[in-house]
Amino acid sequence: MNGDLQLYKVFYTVACAKNISRGAELLYISQPAVSKSIKTLEEHLGLTLFVRNSRGVTLSYEGLLLFESVQKAFAELNLAEDLLIRLKNNTYGTITLGVSTTLGKNFLLPFLKLFMKEYPELKIKIINKNTAQTLQLVKEGKMDLAIAIIPESYTDLNFIPLQNLQDILVASPSYLEKISTSWQKDLFKTASFMLLEKPNVTRMHLQNYFDALGVTIEPDIEASNMDFLIECAKMGLGVTSVIQSFAKEELSSGRLIEIPMSPAIPTRSVGIVYHTKFPLSIASKTFVTFLQDAVR
Repeated sequence: MNGDLQLYKVFYTVACAKNISRGAELLYISQPAVSKSIKTLEEHLGLTLFVRNSRGVTLSYEGLLLFESVQKAFAELNLAEDLLIRLKNNTYGTITLGVSTTLGKNFLLPFLKLFMKEYPELKIKIINKNTAQTLQLVKEGKMDLAIAIIPESYTDLNFIPLQNLQDILVASPSYLEKISTSWQKDLFKTASFMLLEKPNVTRMHLQNYFDALGVTIEPDIEASNMDFLIECAKMGLGVTSVIQSFAKEELSSGRLIEIPMSPAIPTRSVGIVYHTKFPLSIASKTFVTFLQDAVR
């Protein structure tokens, strides 16, 4: 478009008003300024857009064709402006969020319910993958945000910590009675271990811990889901690791017993992950702020 957008605004307003004087009033400019703008646009296009008469102006055939297109264009601009206002007011927007099954169930869902109640117009598309897959999708720009425990090896990712997590080793009372020990030095010799499969970030975190202790663990059961391992432990099949806050019910009821470890397994942080090169949308920023406030 080679013409000034303001000229088209003047043209559109006068065409709707069918009168130059009325158009000038609506635009809050002088009548001569309106006449000059119309003349400038007609000279630019090399066409006559209005036919003057005693009652005002009417569109020429060429002017009518232009008006139909300009009307659609201004309607689209108004829609876009309304959309941006809705975005700014948090009444419109979509967030693509990645999260693993364990973090989704035990960490995200309670907060998600509260967020959707407070911001019902914002849509959240959840992609359920393991942590490694989730972080890769964030790096590729296919997710706005992720809830994850981020390993140190990942680059190009921003991490906002939300909550510390404590991993612990647990077993059922019947299993501990069966192996007749809860002592750490004997535990690694006699117990059957059930761990998440590699390269799960929790498994690698535990592996680093065991390596620091000089202990080699060959698990009898490997799984991709912590909930499955918790059920196995409750059945008395062996020792497994859980995130302490994710197994409150089992621990408080006594169905699982924490096995004291010295030193304790190092804590980790669950938080929000996003790419350093992709700016967050208003909707995503709203979700981040909500989670930060919610965990305080």
